[in-house]
Amino acid sequence: MKHLLLLIVAIAAFSAAAGAFATRVAHAADLTVAPAVIDGNGIPDDMFNYTLTVTNTSGRQLNIFASVYELTASGTQPFIDPASSNRPELLADWIGISRGAMIFAPGETKTIPMNVTINPYATAGDYHAVVAFVEGGTRDEAEKNLNGAPQALVNFTVISDLKEELQLVSFGPEKRISSGFPMTVDYAIKNTGDIPSDPGGDVIFYDRIGHELGSVSVNPGGDSIAPGTTKQFTATWNGAGGSMGEYKVGLEATYGAQNAQLADTALFWILPWKELFVIFIILLILVIAAAVFMHRGYAKRHHRRRQLIEHLLKNKQVIDLKHPHHHE
Repeated sequence: MKHLLLLIVAIAAFSAAAGAFATRVAHAADLTVAPAVIDGNGIPDDMFNYTLTVTNTSGRQLNIFASVYELTASGTQPFIDPASSNRPELLADWIGISRGAMIFAPGETKTIPMNVTINPYATAGDYHAVVAFVEGGTRDEAEKNLNGAPQALVNFTVISDLKEELQLVSFGPEKRISSGFPMTVDYAIKNTGDIPSDPGGDVIFYDRIGHELGSVSVNPGGDSIAPGTTKQFTATWNGAGGSMGEYKVGLEATYGAQNAQLADTALFWILPWKELFVIFIILLILVIAAAVFMHRGYAKRHHRRRQLIEHLLKNKQVIDLKHPHHHE
């Protein structure tokens, strides 16, 4: 019985996989796209116009969506909409093509215009993207059918002398001496290069002997700094594991494809002045009390000595040391 159940499950799984494969083949067989590969090269801001010829080879009407996605080392990123981003590192963002639904009658051929505008901040290198034509009643449905869809591969080589360069303008704690945590560190980074750049890394807090106590992201919002502009950042540490004393804070940031570095350090003190003031007042009171006690003791001894002298004088028991034989 157990073996029969396993056999049924295996047959069902095989049937589902075969059905999915057949569906992908059917989608690919319903359309043809030409050319299959587009190669280009240029410099930032260059614009190129192309046409893609798409033919419905099936005997039925098709509702088709164009999908542009990037080819990266980590895999594909389907349905990237250029209107939602303008990142210089993605060829998919440079491609302009109609994203609306296109209806193909049986056997119909359409010429689809497409353009590539190299981002003005693009760095030199090779870029790759795919333009796929996917069937679906809606764009969401079409996205599920992306695998195996007919497509055109777009390859571009960019030649550019643009540089990515950042400069640390200022760095330091908001207060060099603070009564307690949290501690706030302010720093400013200027883009002295030609393209936008988003720094990464950490602001790290150390104790006086160099042990790391905590860290905060240099750029928690992932903000990009435009060329010629300076952006102010603030890092706040809650002081977990910290106490009264001297601390060091260091900035260790990286940016760009070459992981260029920005670094700096500063010192600050945590001195809880309110608590120290209370301790000072208590010590002052103790000192004053001790002084009063000592003064009173001295006064008592002086008073007793004076009384003794007066008593001796009164009873004529005082001896004249200069004339010891002359007594009154």
